[in-house]
Amino acid sequence: MKQPTFIDVMRHGEPEGMCPDGGTILRGSTDDVLTAKGWLQAKQRCQNIIDASSPDNNDSPWDIIITSPLLRCAQFSEDLFTSFAGNIPNKNKLENTMQFFIKPQWREIHYGDWDGKSTAKIWQEQPEIMEKMWQDPLNFCAPKGEAVSDFSQRIEQAWLDLITEFQGKRILLVCHGGVMRLLLQQLLMMSPEAMNRFAIPYAAMSRFRIDHSTSDEGESLNWPSLLAHFGDELKGEELKGEKLKDKKYE
Repeated sequence: MKQPTFIDVMRHGEPEGMCPDGGTILRGSTDDVLTAKGWLQAKQRCQNIIDASSPDNNDSPWDIIITSPLLRCAQFSEDLFTSFAGNIPNKNKLENTMQFFIKPQWREIHYGDWDGKSTAKIWQEQPEIMEKMWQDPLNFCAPKGEAVSDFSQRIEQAWLDLITEFQGKRILLVCHGGVMRLLLQQLLMMSPEAMNRFAIPYAAMSRFRIDHSTSDEGESLNWPSLLAHFGDELKGEELKGEKLKDKKYE
């Protein structure tokens, strides 16, 4: 019996860059850093998992931390990894207990000419294209942007690479709202329109278990299950937990 793989997929916290036009920003490749609130949101979500997994010691609930290269994911992920190093008396032990990777394939979709613009402004200027993004997402492509069909294939391959390379490990994947929507739609075998029906606030997290088997022909088979989806909105308040509370995110 092969060891199952457990993957926590977390969206980054609130990024900088308020939207003067109203609505939300299609950040895509726009490389904003986290606000102070965003740091705390991500920290709160991880602290909740840490407390539930190992309330009486400094063990990490993850063997691997993987992040998108965009700053709103990568800076927190690296800091989280470093915080665990500080909790281990012999820091060389960390090399044998946890690994950290920046993986470009987990970056957010590129919105082209829309990157960094507000949804409210785009609805005013190009409502017919925005409507297609919601009603027929797999056939959507922002002007000069990355087609959702290409984005979907990129994430599907990234997931396969991840569960192949790190089979049997406990993984934290820090990425983006669009990435999480695609993963939920793909892994739950739902219609493409379903990707716009999930609540993915900042620091939302989906927990998956992947069981592994081999077919009679010797083909590797993977069976994903959604164990939990934490879609509640965190307010970014001060933490009461022990393991990360002394780390200041500014």
